[in-house]
Amino acid sequence: MGSHKVSATRLMVSLLGSEKKEIGMVLTYGVGVGVLSLAVPVGVQTLVNTINFGAMNQPLLFLIFAVFTGLACAAFLRGVQVLMVELLQKRFFAVVALELAYRIPRVKIEATSRQKFPELVNRFFDVLTVQKSGATLLLEGFALALQIVLGLLLLAFYHWFLLAFAILLVAGVSFVILVLGRGAVGTAIEESVQKYRVAAWLEDLAARPLLFRSREAREWAIDRADEVVEAYLNARTEHFRILLRQIVGSLTLQAIASSGLLGIGAWLVVKNQLTLGQLVAAEIVVTTALGSLAKFQKHLEAFYDLVAALDKLDGLMALPLEREVEEQLPVKLGPATIELRSVGFEYQEGEPILDDVDLKIEAGNRVAILGSNASGKSTLVDLIYGIKEPSRGTLLLDGRDYRDISPENLRDQISLIRGLELLSDSIFENVRAGRQNLNTDDVTRALDQAGILEEVQALDEGMRTQLGSDGGPLSATQAHALVLARAIVGKPRLLLLDESLDELDDLSREAALRVLMDDRAPWTLILSTHDTELAKRFERTISIEQLKGRRSA
Repeated sequence: MGSHKVSATRLMVSLLGSEKKEIGMVLTYGVGVGVLSLAVPVGVQTLVNTINFGAMNQPLLFLIFAVFTGLACAAFLRGVQVLMVELLQKRFFAVVALELAYRIPRVKIEATSRQKFPELVNRFFDVLTVQKSGATLLLEGFALALQIVLGLLLLAFYHWFLLAFAILLVAGVSFVILVLGRGAVGTAIEESVQKYRVAAWLEDLAARPLLFRSREAREWAIDRADEVVEAYLNARTEHFRILLRQIVGSLTLQAIASSGLLGIGAWLVVKNQLTLGQLVAAEIVVTTALGSLAKFQKHLEAFYDLVAALDKLDGLMALPLEREVEEQLPVKLGPATIELRSVGFEYQEGEPILDDVDLKIEAGNRVAILGSNASGKSTLVDLIYGIKEPSRGTLLLDGRDYRDISPENLRDQISLIRGLELLSDSIFENVRAGRQNLNTDDVTRALDQAGILEEVQALDEGMRTQLGSDGGPLSATQAHALVLARAIVGKPRLLLLDESLDELDDLSREAALRVLMDDRAPWTLILSTHDTELAKRFERTISIEQLKGRRSA
């Protein structure tokens, strides 16, 4: 798990490959079901011939019992198939979920900013489509295809005319599937794309409850919804046009084949080249086979849905991951030294936002990076935190090149505070953030340092209080303090704040600064801000414009 070159399709193929035994058993049982399903036409043939020749009741009862036994065995094998396919569905769901849980925290930050990442992750729900469509094709699709093949082979044993008829019928089936279905895969994928556009807009409406309260905004919501829904309907219409073409083709083939077989069979019976029982059996086989073909349209649509779902999952898993480096940083205590040598960064080629930056911040320094909005401060913080890689130049932590350090190991020693990222979980888990080495005393101490321990303890469930995604029942100020507690509880060697103090009120800002600027704190502190007065509180202030315009020391 976790390879850079992975996709849902490869995962599915890998899973099927690792379950060769189970897949083989499912298909083998399917063959058994198909063979046993011939008990009906063969039994009818024998029954008609027996009655035609005036046989006694005892052979008839035995024949009926034999047909019942065959169908009962087929039903048992089908039940075993269903159980095995259910197991495969569960395994595929678990494999994809765990793979995404590994990959999502490692996706490059640039990839998450190109489109709404949470909405993109909704592609995971296509796992359910893969499960259901895959199960349908593996069970019913294979069974129906096998039923058609075995039934037509049975016809071949009756007369060579019927063999020729079966070959023409197979050609007709191939024409319906391959020729009339041309382009269906592409239209199925486009339909899926438009479906997610509709879902994305509805999520926007739900995520911004204040934006769409005015009359004009509500009209905009409807107009935009009308636009994306129309695009979906157009895509669905185009896809259904191909499906309808296949359905009409299969029904036409069914009518022609049934009547044609009846005519050929009657002529062969008259010529004494086919018994009456064989004619009835042949008609049952063809009717069943063509009835299966009509049902097969449902399975074709399941196949198209499967392809479209895998396309969406592949797109999610194709997002680029951060580099993987096995070398680990040695465990150290105390503040870290950070250095940038001739660092440049550009979002678009030829348009650098940072260029030729030289900067060294000694261990234990308290430094403010001052600049206006969109000046490159956040980009500099991202580079230091290691979630963006410089276009050129070198970053060093305690003299170690970032490129030689595992990104996740690097962030074990660096904390970043930016905005409010809260989980719908307890206060305790929001502070601990999965770090199992931290206990209740550590979290209590961090909440106390952040200045909200008393407020948390006053809640009915204390640190076990469950938070909403917006931080409720904590106030905005308390939520910011909780994020601060999360950052400092692990005693990082380098603490980064990206404009996190700019929007706080004076009282909350002073409380945070007391914690951050404490001489006993074990970190080097870097704050980005556009507030000149706030920057003056730091022992060193660096203008982002100076860093961008010339070499700075």
